[in-house]
Amino acid sequence: MLDYILMSPMYPTMTSGKIDKYLVDRGDKVTRGTAVAEIISEGYFTLLSEVEGIVKEFYVGEGEYVEVDTPLLEVEIDEPEA
Repeated sequence: MLDYILMSPMYPTMTSGKIDKYLVDRGDKVTRGTAVAEIISEGYFTLLSEVEGIVKEFYVGEGEYVEVDTPLLEVEIDEPEA
């Protein structure tokens, strides 16, 4: 199953931000709270993962500006065995 790491608002009035640098690579395992990207938007913030799995795809490149709630990364979720 797939899930996504979104551009989350770093403060209540944030509407967009710039991806300064990714802190993970394709194939890396992320867990909740893993630092995945450095974001610039009226300050410098670290975006943390809210999902757990393996990074499969990047949708937004470093240096690009995106709106809040835009998918940044695709993550393959580990599914429990039945």
